[in-house]
Amino acid sequence: MQSDRRPQLIWDLPLRLWHWALVVCLAGSWITAEAGFDWTTTHFYFGYSALALVLFRLAWALLGTFHSRYATFLASPKQVLAYLRKAKDAEPSAGHNPLGGWASVAIVVLIGLQAGIGLFISDDIFYAGPYNTVVSSSTADWLAGWHHRLFTLIQITALVHVLAVSWYTWGKKEGLIQAMLHGKKTLQVHGAEETVNEHRGLRALLLLALAATVVAILVYVAPLPDYEIY
Repeated sequence: MQSDRRPQLIWDLPLRLWHWALVVCLAGSWITAEAGFDWTTTHFYFGYSALALVLFRLAWALLGTFHSRYATFLASPKQVLAYLRKAKDAEPSAGHNPLGGWASVAIVVLIGLQAGIGLFISDDIFYAGPYNTVVSSSTADWLAGWHHRLFTLIQITALVHVLAVSWYTWGKKEGLIQAMLHGKKTLQVHGAEETVNEHRGLRALLLLALAATVVAILVYVAPLPDYEIY
């Protein structure tokens, strides 16, 4: 089939909105964590929202459009190494390149772990996660340590992501930042299966509502603490 060089829709609207919502959650979590005790409740809600977004992304990886599905861009280690050897001269990928695909999964996994761990920790004074009482105090302290370390790792990963995307956008002229705004890339696309012809918005709304409901139920049915937190 003849290749087409016109701007092609690659990233569907639900995925783009998910991406920027996750950015807001990460920024909000960081700001509220540094702002003091008055913002702890808001910090928890940012964590719950991030967990719902992670659940949505995992569902969208199966039911989303072509380039949203992990099966279309997760490459083998051999393919990743081959890409790294020729990264400077590699042709732009329609969706994620072999390295970027794994980086996107790593970010989702890290944020999922971070939000999940937050359900179990406490500051031992004012606030506790909804499942803090199901673990011992020593386990909660151990998890709290990892909660802080993981967020540092997430910050480093996010910085590397921004630097890499900036290089692809302005160094290689691939327009990745713009593509995450309007969803389109101008490149050679071989075959209609590589473009997106629908956003599947209704399906995305239903999946997001389901993910939010799962998190809400998870928090609602959490056991009540057997002590009073002042």
